[in-house]
Amino acid sequence: MKSVHMLRLIGLIVVMAMLAMAAPVTALTRFIEIDPEEGTIGTTVTVVGEGFLASTDITDRYAIMYFSSEEASTVDDIDSDVTIYEIVRDGIWLDEDGAFELDFTVPDELSDGDDDEAVVADTYYIYVCHYLTTTTPTVSPRIRAVAEFTVIGGEITIDPEEGSVGEEVEIIGTEFTDREDVTISYDDDEIDIESGDDETDSSGEFICTVFIPESTADTHTIKVTVGDSEAEAEFTVEPEVILDPTSGEAGAEISASGTGFGRRSDVVVYFDADAVATAKASSDGSFDETFTVPELDKGIYDVEAEDDDGNLDTAKFTITVPASTQPPEPTPAPGPAPSPTALNISATSGKVGSDLIITGAGFEAAGTVTIKFGDEVLDTVLADASGIFVAILKVPSRKAGEYPITISDGTNTEERTFTLEAVPPPIPEPLLPKMGVKAKTPVIFDWESVTAEAEPVSYALQVATDKDFDEGSIVLEKTDLVASEYATSESESLELAERETAYYWRIRAIDADENEGEWTGAGEFYVSKSFSFPKWALYTLLGLGGLVLFAVGYLMGRRTAYYYTF
Repeated sequence: MKSVHMLRLIGLIVVMAMLAMAAPVTALTRFIEIDPEEGTIGTTVTVVGEGFLASTDITDRYAIMYFSSEEASTVDDIDSDVTIYEIVRDGIWLDEDGAFELDFTVPDELSDGDDDEAVVADTYYIYVCHYLTTTTPTVSPRIRAVAEFTVIGGEITIDPEEGSVGEEVEIIGTEFTDREDVTISYDDDEIDIESGDDETDSSGEFICTVFIPESTADTHTIKVTVGDSEAEAEFTVEPEVILDPTSGEAGAEISASGTGFGRRSDVVVYFDADAVATAKASSDGSFDETFTVPELDKGIYDVEAEDDDGNLDTAKFTITVPASTQPPEPTPAPGPAPSPTALNISATSGKVGSDLIITGAGFEAAGTVTIKFGDEVLDTVLADASGIFVAILKVPSRKAGEYPITISDGTNTEERTFTLEAVPPPIPEPLLPKMGVKAKTPVIFDWESVTAEAEPVSYALQVATDKDFDEGSIVLEKTDLVASEYATSESESLELAERETAYYWRIRAIDADENEGEWTGAGEFYVSKSFSFPKWALYTLLGLGGLVLFAVGYLMGRRTAYYYTF
């Protein structure tokens, strides 16, 4: 009985084994995996694919990969169901197992399909299709595998990147999801959009402006949120002190308010380098304090505010009436009253193009103030109702030297001296004629060209019979030469060829502002005499030529007479 059961069990095992062998092998599932599954534009994505048509010893198999914003599946076709895409990899070789592994970079634009489209923060799809094994490589449009990739982020730029509290900052955003609300936060606190876009356009872009809220002197984060995407930029808050009013008499009470200082720091206010008040900044770095204008003479003074951490800002205050003094001893003839005006110029020297800040007080209220640099009018500005003005100018193009700066409103006039500094052009290097050579005519003078701060550069050339170039020894002088060489004219060559003794030459460069460089050293050279017949030799040759012609004519005449005789 046991043997019967054993035979039945063995038979069952054999049947099951045969059925298993006869069952068809399940095809390997076709798929692609990507890493990472999200990232920004420019992210490198690794793709691993399996289950595709395998290459053999006879036939190589290939595939193509697309990146698209349109969702599709493996029953859809490229160019009919998916028309917006970018080909990110082509000619992908499929190995003997029908597998591949490769990298691609997330593009910033989809431009290979029917329509172009910018890549923004959104969901995108990676599609793989086979190539047909035809003589001419042809893509089979049916999608064979799909993966999903999320473009995150977006980019923002801000302008400016630093400034004081209340600064208006422009924010430009790109590569975000299209038609989504824009939210701006400052150190994680949402702030209002003052002007511009509050949502992205069809390209995922926006432009808006915000005002920097009260905050301490430090680097702060501006964050933009659009849908699920975020982008950040840093803004540096700088301290600022504001005076109210900005001018007044000595002894007047003035309000000083500051922002952008250290959190709960002690801020000292200085007037002309003397401490006049101390304030405690708030948790946002702001303060308000009053002080009394010291008893000083009329003029423009620096008012500084500095905290424990060295955060510092400076404002200007104009004392319009001098400090009260005891009346002087009477004099027989008191002099004229001093001018009521005060003037401050940011620099008394500088280069062409440097900034010049001119501040004046005590001029005609709402009057026109003319500012002259030398004889040139640089600008005209309007003084305010208190007779105060500020002008920001550029130092004009001039030759180095001292120039008067004159400020006048027609009634009051102030003048200061400004020293214009300049770096003269370098010394050119002489090339031809070389030292001690005998030059042929025309004489070629050649030198290395130079550059200067004020372009273009011109050159001056001198040739003299004395190496010290005394005024009476200069036989050739050329100015305003724009090229770095000069060839003597016919008349100049003849004049130079008359001497057998040495000549000396030198050059220098002059910039566009007429600043002259140093002369080169004296280069010595000689000039070869041009060959010419003396007059007596010329007359002798002419005479001999005439005799030869006469002799030839005589002989020819005799020969002709002899011929006719016979």
